[in-house]
Amino acid sequence: MPGRILAAVALTLALISVAAAAGVRYENARFGYVVEVPAGFSEITEADNSDGGTARAAAGNAELAVWGANLLDDTFAEDVRSRIASDEADGWSVSYRTVRRAGASWSGAKGGRVAYARAIPGCDGQAAYVRLEYDRAAAKGYDPIVRRLVARFRATGRCL
Repeated sequence: MPGRILAAVALTLALISVAAAAGVRYENARFGYVVEVPAGFSEITEADNSDGGTARAAAGNAELAVWGANLLDDTFAEDVRSRIASDEADGWSVSYRTVRRAGASWSGAKGGRVAYARAIPGCDGQAAYVRLEYDRAAAKGYDPIVRRLVARFRATGRCL
């Protein structure tokens, strides 16, 4: 049994190393954002409303979600704070948060899972979000993936 556990951990770490490499670019024309889906993840399965979609890690231990939002009555900062509060109401222990005009980030844990989210303002009254959720046991291996994801998540300035 310990051999199987070690083999599973080794496989997960190998897949994470691959995932830190360059991935596939996903661009959303409706909300004007682009993100690089990490290597080792499936392609984005787009939502019916074209606001974004989800991708899964080949190892099965992580999910990436991207989406755009119309802010309606909220400012960018208010929308982000509302989403952080929603995560906390859902049982996530948010340990890091920063909200600035140019973007916002937060992360937290729930059970054996970790989540990292990033938000950027978009075209008039819009915002774009990316969220990566993964197993806490693999957190150290996901650090470079999160850094790369954040560095390549940006507004294009072109929205429908």
